[in-house]
Amino acid sequence: MRATRSLTLTSLIFNSSQEYTQVSFSCAKRCGGAVLSLPVDARRQDTLARGAFGKWITQHIDSWFTFAQSLGLGIKRMDEIILVTGCHRTRSWANVTFLEGQTHVQASFGVKVNGVDINWQFSLGNAHGAVCNWGPEGNVCVSLQFPEL
Repeated sequence: MRATRSLTLTSLIFNSSQEYTQVSFSCAKRCGGAVLSLPVDARRQDTLARGAFGKWITQHIDSWFTFAQSLGLGIKRMDEIILVTGCHRTRSWANVTFLEGQTHVQASFGVKVNGVDINWQFSLGNAHGAVCNWGPEGNVCVSLQFPEL
């Protein structure tokens, strides 16, 4: 796990395989931040036409900016528009978002991976000024995809 300038990893506790691995983060600045936890391997998938997409968004950024502003999403600058050209696929995940404008916020969670079983442990009472999401958990199997013949 990696901490950015606005987030601090305050504790990381590895236990035996029977226990949850516990992690705690805090954010002392008002700028907010986020943590993404992937307890098992993830697979990255990107478009093959990233260059073409990049050219297209550059040519049409003015219309996208006008459209985004018309939706009332609070977008004030063009650089707030992000072109997503891929994704990471995983069996389970958790994210913690620290809200802007608050100081001294923290969140803690634990995860236990035992084969196909993945279990999360969030203490929402310890998530001050943060929003936590996670899933799925339990018996999380890997789906197999076979190419068409």
